[in-house]
Amino acid sequence: MADKSDVTQKSKQDKAMSEISERLGTETVNQIQDIVNQQRQQNPKQYQNDQHKQFSINIECLVNSAREQHMASEQQIQSTLNQASTSLMDACRLENLYSAAQQLQQGAQLGISNLQMNVKQYMQSIEQMEKDCHEQQVSTDMQAIQAMQQAVSALAQAQNAILQSQAINKMFYSITKCEDSLTQIEQMGQSNINM
Repeated sequence: MADKSDVTQKSKQDKAMSEISERLGTETVNQIQDIVNQQRQQNPKQYQNDQHKQFSINIECLVNSAREQHMASEQQIQSTLNQASTSLMDACRLENLYSAAQQLQQGAQLGISNLQMNVKQYMQSIEQMEKDCHEQQVSTDMQAIQAMQQAVSALAQAQNAILQSQAINKMFYSITKCEDSLTQIEQMGQSNINM
C-alpha cells in the first residue's frame, strides 16, 4: 500500500516552495523599486525649460505605468505557468495509470496461468497505480481548494481588471501628453530657427 502521508507531505512541500518562489519574486521587485527611488533622490533632475520639465514628468508617469503593467503581466504569466505545470504532472500520472491498466487488461486476457506466472510484476504495477492514484487524488483535492479560493477572490480579480484598465487609460493619457510636449518642443525649436 502506498504511504499516503509521504504523498501529502510532498504536496505540502511543493506548495511551500511555490509560495517561497512567489515571495522571492515580490521581494526582488520591491528591492529594485527601492533602488530606483534612492537614485531619484540622489540625482535631482535639471530641466532646461517648462516644456522639458513637462515632457520629463509625462514620460516618467508613462514609464511607471508601463512598469506596473509589465510586472502584473509577468505575475499572470507565472501563475499560468504554475497551473500548466500542475496540469502536465496530472496528465503524466493519468497517462501512467491508463498504460498500467491496459497492461493488466492484456495480462488478464492471456488467462489465469499468465497472471500466476507474472503475479509479482502485476502486483508491482498495481502498487504503482495505487501510488499514482493517491497522488492524483491529493492533486485534485488541492485544485478543488484552489478553485474555491479563486471563486471567492473573483470579485477582487474583476476589480483588479478594472484598475488595470484605468492604468492603461493613464498610460494612453501620458503618451498623448508626451506627444503634446514634443510638439511644443518642436515648435519652440522652429521658432528659434526662424528668429
